[in-house]
Amino acid sequence: MGITPGFAPVEAHADCNDDGGPFVDWKNCRKRNLIMDNSNFSSADFTRVDFSASDLRNSNFTNANFYKTNLMRASIAGSNAKDANFQSVLGSRTDFSRGNYEGANFAKAEINRSNFSNSNLKNANLSKADFSRVNFFNANMEGVNLYASNLSRANLTEVIIDEKFNLTNAFLFRTNIEGLDLSMVKLEQWQINLSCGNKNTILPDNLTKPAHWPCSSEEG
Repeated sequence: MGITPGFAPVEAHADCNDDGGPFVDWKNCRKRNLIMDNSNFSSADFTRVDFSASDLRNSNFTNANFYKTNLMRASIAGSNAKDANFQSVLGSRTDFSRGNYEGANFAKAEINRSNFSNSNLKNANLSKADFSRVNFFNANMEGVNLYASNLSRANLTEVIIDEKFNLTNAFLFRTNIEGLDLSMVKLEQWQINLSCGNKNTILPDNLTKPAHWPCSSEEG
């Protein structure tokens, strides 16, 4: 009895006209100025999508893939992006505020002048990324990995941290750490010398507060 040849499985492919929803595949699609707030995009594939200036607030992005996605001037504020992949994402002036990014991967992201205030970033990977001028005010950053990231002029005031908060080799030029308890964090004196703290900033015992604290105001 002969063997009937099997059919090769059909590989899923992106269709930019597909409706948004869980598991949607929009790889490489252009979705500028999209208005799809309060949507369910769980496990969606947004690899290299252009979402610039889009409104995606209050949506479900759990396990979604934003690899190399353009989120410039977009908003995903108030969204749940637990365990999502934002590796190498582009996000200048993007609103990430009030979101849940627990366990998310932002490694090598290029994000600046953006807003993560009041967000949950617990155990997120923010390593080797550009977060210059980003506002992290009152964010939960317990267990966050910021190894070798650029935090120049970022705002870390009132963030929640723990002993796993990693700032190893992070660039802290004029980073606002006023009032922050960093006593349990591994830091080097050169990082502190670049940063902006005040009398309420607590450092590890082996480091000293620079004479220029608190920093003077600076434009730009």
